[in-house]
Amino acid sequence: MNDETLTAALDALRVRIIGVMPAEVRDCLALLDDEQIWWRPNEQSNSIGNIVLHISGSLNHYLNRNIGGIEYDRDRAAEFAERRNIPKAELLAVFDDMVAKAERTLAALTPERLRDASPEPKMHKSVMEDIINVAVHFSNHAGQIVWITKMLRGDAVHEVWVRAHKANVWRR
Repeated sequence: MNDETLTAALDALRVRIIGVMPAEVRDCLALLDDEQIWWRPNEQSNSIGNIVLHISGSLNHYLNRNIGGIEYDRDRAAEFAERRNIPKAELLAVFDDMVAKAERTLAALTPERLRDASPEPKMHKSVMEDIINVAVHFSNHAGQIVWITKMLRGDAVHEVWVRAHKANVWRR
C-alpha cells in the first residue's frame, strides 16, 4: 500500500475512534441517569458503566500504551467487576481522558509506523492491524451502549449514529 492510501485509511479510523464512537457514547450517557448507567438485566451481563470502563481500559492499553507509549497499568477484570454506581461525571472523565490520549496517539502516527510490527505479536502482525482491531472493538461496544440506551429510553434515542457521522465524518 502506498502512503496516500495508508494516510486515508488512518484518517478514516482516527475520525471514528476519536469522533464518531465517543459522540455515540456521550449522547447515550447524556440520556441516562446514574442508576440507568449501572443497570444490568442479570449478574452475568455488563452495565453501560462497565462497558465504558472496559472501552477506556482497552484503548488505554492497546492504543495509548502499546502504540502511543503513554503509561497505563490495566486491570481488565476490575472493568467488569465494578459494582459501585460511579457518578456519570466521573465515568465521563475517565472516558474523555482516554479519548484525549487517543487523539494524541493517533495524531503522532505516520503511514510508515502503520507498517511496523505489532507490539502484541500474538494478536496481530502490524500496527495497522492493531488500529483496525481497536476501531472494531470500540464499535462493537458503542453499539451495545446504544442498544441498551434504546432499551432503557425508547423513543428518546433518535439517530445517534447519524448525528455522530454528520458531526464527524460527513462534514463538508
